[in-house]
Amino acid sequence: MSIITVDNVNYETELFSERGKGLVQALLEADVRLREATMTATLLQAATIALIEELKAEHLTEEAIAPEDGTDTTTEE
Repeated sequence: MSIITVDNVNYETELFSERGKGLVQALLEADVRLREATMTATLLQAATIALIEELKAEHLTEEAIAPEDGTDTTTEE
């Protein structure tokens, strides 16, 4: 017997209509996908932090600071 709890009330899903069982299945699949998406977002946030830290440590030098007036100081060769 499968039981689903909604608003603190337990329901036996075997007693649901076919449509109700389908809704429960869709809900379970949506929950799995949401957990996967949350994990992906967490991994992307961690990667962003690591990339910013590497950029700060190795590439954001005094020489790379842009002038306040926004002029381009690079030269083409």
